[in-house]
Amino acid sequence: MTRHGCPRVLVVALGEATLDLIVPWANEGKLPTFKRLMQEGSWGPLASEIPLITPQLWGTIVTGHGAGRHGAFDFLQRGPDGRFREINGSWLKEPPIWRLLSDRGLRCGIVNVPFTYPPQRISGFMVSGQDAPGAHRSIAQPPSLYDELVRRFRRYRLKDIFPGGRRKEAYLTLIEEDVRKQTDVLEHLLSAKPWDFFMTFFSATAMAQHYFWGDMEARDAANPFRGIVEATYCSLDAALARLLRAAGSEATVFVISECGAGSLRSGVSINAWLAQEGFLTWKKPQGSIQPPTAATNGAAPASRRSALTGLLAWAKQGLPPSIRFLANRHLGVVKTRMEMRQWNARVDWSATRAFSLGKEGDIFISLTGRDPHGLVAPGVEYEAVRSRIIERLQRLVDPQTGRPAVERVYRAEELYDGPLRAWAPDLVVAWRNTEYMPTEDDGDGVTVFVPRQRQYMAWPTTGSHRLDGMLFVAGPGIRRGLLPTWLDLFGQPSPSGIAGRVLHELRDGGRA
Repeated sequence: MTRHGCPRVLVVALGEATLDLIVPWANEGKLPTFKRLMQEGSWGPLASEIPLITPQLWGTIVTGHGAGRHGAFDFLQRGPDGRFREINGSWLKEPPIWRLLSDRGLRCGIVNVPFTYPPQRISGFMVSGQDAPGAHRSIAQPPSLYDELVRRFRRYRLKDIFPGGRRKEAYLTLIEEDVRKQTDVLEHLLSAKPWDFFMTFFSATAMAQHYFWGDMEARDAANPFRGIVEATYCSLDAALARLLRAAGSEATVFVISECGAGSLRSGVSINAWLAQEGFLTWKKPQGSIQPPTAATNGAAPASRRSALTGLLAWAKQGLPPSIRFLANRHLGVVKTRMEMRQWNARVDWSATRAFSLGKEGDIFISLTGRDPHGLVAPGVEYEAVRSRIIERLQRLVDPQTGRPAVERVYRAEELYDGPLRAWAPDLVVAWRNTEYMPTEDDGDGVTVFVPRQRQYMAWPTTGSHRLDGMLFVAGPGIRRGLLPTWLDLFGQPSPSGIAGRVLHELRDGGRA
């Protein structure tokens, strides 16, 4: 349903998809849709930014501004009062692309994009993505769209493949099935609904790579999980073919990823390192936590899981969608508060000058006048603590390789500019070759290099991030960062202060 003379733009985002896998598989004939895009459009790496974390990257993609202006730094984020809260799309303080286009009379379809909950009223329609508590009519605008999708497809799949309560064997078929079912919905929306700009996101590549990269690299031909990453890319290649047909030949198509992927060398417990170096003090000696064993299928030990964590894991699989939504929405808040209380109870704040919270190992200084337990005075003492941490972290050596694990440690002001920089972490670690990832819990509080085990997961993470994402562009408008280019395709100016520029260098048959 296109309007005469109005361009259409389709953006399909594949979480953490990498050219390192796409290009060889496309050249081998395994990814025919990607091969066609390589031959008919423009393509190449899409440079990402440090740190490689979903809220920050997606906030930048959809608003065109850095985190110092859009305000999303991490899933668990420090607010103006120094306290940490889980965030969602409502924390974005700059208007996203759909708001800019909708306000100018253009119809947008936004489906499953990260950090879009609660959904906004726009010209068009929106179904929230991974920050939504669960599948429920309140994740859609208008809510009647959700009802329509449930009537047509029986249920709406949201985060079915995310970690939680499943055995590893389930993923032998789960990801491919999820991609196919998601594509059914997207194909319907593209064909049946009016839109000028359509953006959607698949998390399948990110999930497969994080949890099956090690299996992909295994030399054991009998390993049943070895082909899951490749099968995921093949499923998405088929999905892209369907979406391109549904969008029509008049649409300009962008296929993007927010960053790339590669192998994970090790998890790192930042708080264990801070404790070793004397920047953090535990209230009492931390109990030893045994690593998962084959006998438990890699399940996380009971001592690492709160009762609410177990209850939420069960709720993800064992409850009807409407009840699951309410459980996630209310119990999730309670769980976060309880975990923060447990964390605060473990730390001796009277002797702690720095700590790490969040997904990517960001470091916060316990600053007087800002943080609830502030110990470090602003000014000279603050800068001295940051300098000592930077100096010592850059000497952190991986005992397995004998090489430094840290590429660089950034001060907040080196990465962020804008009125919301006060919400940022004080220090951000860039890991060597992005082959390391911080752990989500502190383990025994002593061991620094450990397997990276996520909550709810029954086996460790083996895939990490890489700085280069990917960009494919095809269609009649490609002569005309990402957000400025999308606006330019509709003949719309970019707001002042926007990061990035129109990609005029994109040409038919060339590389971006």
